[in-house]
Amino acid sequence: MTHKADVVFTFSYEMFEDSVAREFCTPADQTLLALAADDRIGNLVVSDPFRSYVLSAARGRTTSLIEPFEVGGRTAMRARPHRLRRHDATDVATVEKAYQKFGEILGDALAQTRGEPSPRPDSATLVTYHPFAAAWCDAPWISKIVYFGQDDWATGEGVRRWWDVYKAAYQRMEERKVEIFAVSQELCNRISPRAQVVPNGVIADKWRPLRPAPARIAELPGPRVIYTGSIGPRLDKDLVELTAKMAGSLIFMGHFGDAGVISWLRTLPNVHVFDRVGQEELAATTQACDVGVIPHRDQAGIAAMSPLKLYEYLSAGLPAVVIDLPPMHGVDDERVQICSRDKWAEGLQRALAMGRADEQRRQRFIDEVSWQARMAPVVEASVG
Repeated sequence: MTHKADVVFTFSYEMFEDSVAREFCTPADQTLLALAADDRIGNLVVSDPFRSYVLSAARGRTTSLIEPFEVGGRTAMRARPHRLRRHDATDVATVEKAYQKFGEILGDALAQTRGEPSPRPDSATLVTYHPFAAAWCDAPWISKIVYFGQDDWATGEGVRRWWDVYKAAYQRMEERKVEIFAVSQELCNRISPRAQVVPNGVIADKWRPLRPAPARIAELPGPRVIYTGSIGPRLDKDLVELTAKMAGSLIFMGHFGDAGVISWLRTLPNVHVFDRVGQEELAATTQACDVGVIPHRDQAGIAAMSPLKLYEYLSAGLPAVVIDLPPMHGVDDERVQICSRDKWAEGLQRALAMGRADEQRRQRFIDEVSWQARMAPVVEASVG
């Protein structure tokens, strides 16, 4: 009988419900689905991040440690670690102790899943998107740790209080020889010289068909330029205003990340702002446009991201105009116009004249950037 590997998977600060809500379109979601689909994996435990007992009780959430659930066509076990405090401390020593405890709790969940009194030593892989878990979970049951960096937490504007703790976590991961993947070479450079790049991808089945334009998009004048994803302070206002002047319609579609930015966008002529939609409508909307844009500000956190929207634009057959940041390079040197701020208008003019990619090229690009292809090395690291 072939031995099957047991895996414990953790998100960063999200829960499984977040994956369902966004239709499994992020690296963490797709890592989980790839693990669930691999028949070399035996027990699969999927853990929430730490939650507060007090808040969970107030919101009527269960605080039981484990319960079975379905993911990716298989039965797995859901783990819900709890503690009193809501947020992590901001000093390394306290965080280290907390995540040592986190590792113990995950071990208890694994043992209960197996029907054992305690977890066997070196008996499962920890696959995590949480840098603190990768750095300081050192329970005896862990045979190997695989960390996937989706963002550079050590430069994230919303987590500035923890920057020093994240930097210490990166250093500790390196000392422990954690196997590391990250979405961009820039992020790999910041975390570890050993890290491997796994960029963002697309759900091929959602983006492959040519879909009819949604009525509310078809009625907008062209040329149509689109920006998708979180709508917030990462946008460069000057570039947005310039794009709106050159487009028949400039469409923003995604998560309303900043109310002030949304209010400002709605004051601009030719700009249309829509809340996020499901993957099929997102694909249909993007395909109904002429150019995709990424008019981002040059910030440390943004420079380390992998631009999911860029892969979606190209999968829809659009040319793209993007600001000159490291992760934008090497995706498609012909159809991606990488521009400095002072050359943005020229790049947009070239993209508008370029037109859609032919269907053979579009399908080939989808094959290359499908999540199935992207996640293969992560799964191999987890079960090998």
